[in-house]
Amino acid sequence: MKYVFGFILLIIGVSCNTTDTSNNVAYFGGEIINPKSSYVLLLKDNIVIDSLTLDENNRFFKKQKNLKEGLYTFKHGVEFQYIYFETNDSILVRLNTWDFDESLVFSGKGSAKNEFLISLFLQNEKDENEMYRYFSLDETKFSRKIDSLIKERTKSFTHFEETEPTISEGFKKLANAAIKFPLYRLKEMYPYFYKKAHKLATFPTISESFYEYRNKINLNDASLVSFYPYQNYVVSYMYYLSHKLKEVDSSKSNLTQNLLYAVIDNITLEDFKNNLLKRIVVNDFLKGESTCTINKKTLDIFLKNCSNDNFKHQITNLVNDSKAVTLNAPLDNFKIISYVGDTLTINDVLTTKNTMLYFWSPQYMSVEYLENRITYLEKKYPNTLFIGIAINTSNNTLEEFQKLNKNNLFKLTKNSTAHTFLTSNYPRVILINNKGIVKNGFTYLDSKKLEHQLKKLEKTDL
Repeated sequence: MKYVFGFILLIIGVSCNTTDTSNNVAYFGGEIINPKSSYVLLLKDNIVIDSLTLDENNRFFKKQKNLKEGLYTFKHGVEFQYIYFETNDSILVRLNTWDFDESLVFSGKGSAKNEFLISLFLQNEKDENEMYRYFSLDETKFSRKIDSLIKERTKSFTHFEETEPTISEGFKKLANAAIKFPLYRLKEMYPYFYKKAHKLATFPTISESFYEYRNKINLNDASLVSFYPYQNYVVSYMYYLSHKLKEVDSSKSNLTQNLLYAVIDNITLEDFKNNLLKRIVVNDFLKGESTCTINKKTLDIFLKNCSNDNFKHQITNLVNDSKAVTLNAPLDNFKIISYVGDTLTINDVLTTKNTMLYFWSPQYMSVEYLENRITYLEKKYPNTLFIGIAINTSNNTLEEFQKLNKNNLFKLTKNSTAHTFLTSNYPRVILINNKGIVKNGFTYLDSKKLEHQLKKLEKTDL
């Protein structure tokens, strides 16, 4: 951890040492440094169960009644982290939003297990980055690397158990998942990256012993489906099945459709299946080069097998949004509001420069992320104009921007026709050349292809 918790927040309505003899009660509180909103959300299985308001000192504290033991999520701004509660825990968190995960410190009754969990997450990130250089090894040497890391982490947890003998079986199961699933995921990825490292035409032949761990894995473990290490492992295994099918059956050439069928065939938990199906389709949608789209058959498979009507509505809106902006044609004019409150149109803002319009929502991204990303792009592509437009008209966060030119920041009017191509509320980027012609109708800020498209825009002889 980068920050040492030099004090304990003893007074926020009640002492952190408070215990309650009633059933299923816990306490949750803390302090947020550089807060991004006035509250902290507490969630269980992605459902908000409480909203905790920050006081004038950016602190919060609340008794949680009828709280069942298990894994929860707390969220502030667009960032989140896990927290594990047992009955009568009284957990405080302290974090700085400028460095959310690495500044996070727990204290109080029940804090030790959460400190251990966050240390595992940070170690996973470090180990995964380092392991990429080992994908070129043969399977035996690669397995030894993975086994060594599992042994090292298991030893650390054994020591933790000795110092914290009262931890529950539920937490032990979660910790075991946090230790092993990120490493099992690397083994699922191994054939793909080995093939890439050695420039092979097909996947390498892997012995059955390499995948022995699969025999102990339940792909439909309801207690773990909201845990990202578990989710990410399942997705990686689905990818493995999809690539394998593509190699053995030439008629199964569409990887996205293979993925959908892999989920349909292997995942029986309805909510988990729906979430995975949506995740796969959104990822497929965002892969487009000139504009995002979804193959009709892919969309049909999703709509037929997803039982969540809200998800189906979102994906349908996303598809319709992408079609609402015409490629290689001028962008339809729409109303916007400037930082100082003037009502303008987008045509009033567009110049004879190549332009990147980025539509954003605080629901999906933070001010810090936008500032860092746009500042980087502005320096690298000085001949391109970057215009930011907030989708949410009730959003007042334009005032929070410090690094960006506020003259290039806007929000939509309530009746702006731009809402017709933003019905999904999903962030999008539109690239327009110096003649006002749309060259990419739907990409996104995180796209690996965005910079290629910006370079292409600058080099185009118009």
